[in-house]
Amino acid sequence: KVSMGKSKTSELIKMALEMMKEGVFTGWYYSQPDYPERLKDLGEPPPVIFATGPVKNVRFAAVVGAREMTDEASEFARMVTRHFINKGYGIVSGGAAGVDAVAHETALAAGAYTVAVLGTGLDIVYPPCNKELFTKIRANGTLLTELMPGARPAKSFFPTRNRIIAALAEVVVVIQASGKSGSMITASWATRLGRQLITIAPPPGASGVWAGNQALIDAGAEIFSVTAARAT
Repeated sequence: KVSMGKSKTSELIKMALEMMKEGVFTGWYYSQPDYPERLKDLGEPPPVIFATGPVKNVRFAAVVGAREMTDEASEFARMVTRHFINKGYGIVSGGAAGVDAVAHETALAAGAYTVAVLGTGLDIVYPPCNKELFTKIRANGTLLTELMPGARPAKSFFPTRNRIIAALAEVVVVIQASGKSGSMITASWATRLGRQLITIAPPPGASGVWAGNQALIDAGAEIFSVTAARAT
């Protein structure tokens, strides 16, 4: 069993090297110059990062939230993304459906730089509904992952992916989150890494899909000023 595992790993490494040689994507070891510097703040940074192109040396705001977002959350995601773009930030998120997709799409529409940190290999499109979005990011931004080519979505990959989103960012904004969502993991990493953490105040009479927002506020997260953003 051990030899089979090693054989499979060797095959994946060989495939990754071949794809890099063919220019399908690029990648860096921890010690190489183009390795994203902010990832080194992690206690256990990814030893290798794969990407569709260089990661620009810009300030990043992470905009994250629910996959099944409310209409209000969608509006807030666009507003927050535009707010930070206007302040000169690039946008990083997780390439998921919902808030993540809105953040990436808003950045692309504004001509801003965006990075999608994936919980799969770069050759896997997940979720399938974001195929066109990933094509646009590949052309105008960067798709990034620590996973080998061929790595399909697995439940354990996404929480670890979230630490990369938080590490790349200077500020992390949680748009909408339930109490035990992946966005709360990103928020936890933001706090651990000393990143600025911001969230949206739940609307009046909000349901449990906003429970994470309230928990973050109770724990000391900053509240994004929707009124001020709408005035700009």
